[in-house]
Amino acid sequence: MSELILIFAVFLDFLLGEPPSKFHPTVWMGTYIHWFYKKCPHKSQIVEFLWGFLLILTGVLLFAGSVHLISKISVPFSLLITLFSIPLLKVSFSIRSLLKSGKIIKEELEKGNLVEARKQTSFHLVSRNTDELSEKEICSCVIESLSENITDSFTSPVFYYLIFGLSGSWAYRFINTSDSMIAYRNEEFEWIGKFTAWCDSFLNYLPARISALMILLAAFLHPRASLRRGFYCLLKDRKKTASPNAGWTMSAMAGALDVTLMKKGEYRLHGGSSLLNSTKIDICLKITLLSLIITMIALVALIRGSVWALNMVV
Repeated sequence: MSELILIFAVFLDFLLGEPPSKFHPTVWMGTYIHWFYKKCPHKSQIVEFLWGFLLILTGVLLFAGSVHLISKISVPFSLLITLFSIPLLKVSFSIRSLLKSGKIIKEELEKGNLVEARKQTSFHLVSRNTDELSEKEICSCVIESLSENITDSFTSPVFYYLIFGLSGSWAYRFINTSDSMIAYRNEEFEWIGKFTAWCDSFLNYLPARISALMILLAAFLHPRASLRRGFYCLLKDRKKTASPNAGWTMSAMAGALDVTLMKKGEYRLHGGSSLLNSTKIDICLKITLLSLIITMIALVALIRGSVWALNMVV
C-alpha cells in the first residue's frame, strides 16, 4: 500500500504542485522554527547548542508525531486514512516546483533578460547574492541547486517514508527545513544550528549517494549527457564542497553535462569545458526528472528487497 500511496503522491505533485502557503506544513514548520529560535536565551555556546537540540526534538515530536497518530487511527477508517496519506506524503517532497523554478530561469535567459534571471535565481533557488552574477554564473547556480535538491526535495523524504512511514518523511522535512533556516556558520547561528546541521548531514548521507548514482544512470539514458564524465567528476570532485553530501550530486551532474560548476571562494567542480548556457539548464532539467523517476523505482526495489531478504534470514 505504501508504494501505491507514493505513486499517487507523485501524481498529485505533478498535477497540482504546492498547496497555498497558509496550508503548507513546511511553512508551519518554518513558523515554529522561527518562533522557537527567537525564544533562545543566548547566554553561552552550550545553551545555544542545547536549544538547537530541543528545537529538533520538539519539532519532530510535534509534526512527525502528529502524523504518526493520524496514521494509527482505528481500522474502520483505514481507507480514509490511506486517502489522506497521499497529500500528507506529497507535502514532504517537491518535484514540480523544483523543475518549474529551473524552467523559469532558463526561459528568462533565453529571452536575454539577465536581470530577471538573477531575481528568479535568488527567489527560488539560492541564498547567495545574485545581483552581479554573469549568465554563466547564473547557469551554474541553477544546475548546482537542481542537482543538490534532488536529494533534499525528493530522495531523502521518500527514502525515510518507505522505511518509517509518513512520520519518517515529516521528521526529515522538519530537520531539513531547520537546516535551511538556522544551520549557518556565523556568529548568530553557529551553535544553535550545529545539531541541526549534524542531523541533516547524517540523514542525507545515504540518499545523496543514491541520488548521485541515479544521476549517472539518467546521464547514460540521455543522448546529450555523459555517464563516463559524470562518474569521473564524481570520483575526483565529490569532496570539494563544504557539505559532505552536496558534492556528490553536483559533481555527478557537472560531469554528466560536461561543464564546470563554481562558487567563488568555496569550490570548483571541473566536469568539463562546455559553455554554460540555457541549453545546459534544459538538459539538467531532463536529467533531474529522469533521475527522480529512476530513484523512486530504485528506492522501492531496494527497501522492499531488503525487507524480503531480512524476512528470509529471520
